[in-house]
Amino acid sequence: MKTSYLIILVAALQLCMFSCKKLSPDPGHLQMCCGANPPATSVFNKWQIVTDSTYAGVGINNHAVNYAGQPGDYFDIRTNDTIFTKEGAVLDTLTYKQLTDSTIVISSFGIALNGTLGASHYKFSAQSMHIVSPEIATPGGIFGRRVTLSK
Repeated sequence: MKTSYLIILVAALQLCMFSCKKLSPDPGHLQMCCGANPPATSVFNKWQIVTDSTYAGVGINNHAVNYAGQPGDYFDIRTNDTIFTKEGAVLDTLTYKQLTDSTIVISSFGIALNGTLGASHYKFSAQSMHIVSPEIATPGGIFGRRVTLSK
């Protein structure tokens, strides 16, 4: 009796592990699993900025800054580890390193501790993307960043 339960359990685990596979070896090109024609979704696009929330100032002057995206604002994420941004009249070029399918290290996101930037987490779909850097409280204030993007 116990062996039949064990066989069923092992078969169920194998079914779960091998029924869905990521179809693309490129970590920036995630394809949805399971289905006849899974839609291709990629982070490598020009995304419109919906919101960009961060902190500014030091000590008692540290405060949250919330930016609402304007027409023409963007995050242009390229495959060459570069992100071009435009927020209002401010243009910037960021570099990034993708660690996993949901974590990324972006220059100037968050705060560097011991010379190392914290990894930001991101989620994306065909129409939206959310990037959240670690929020860290220091004697100088709170540091972190949240960006919401859309197509």
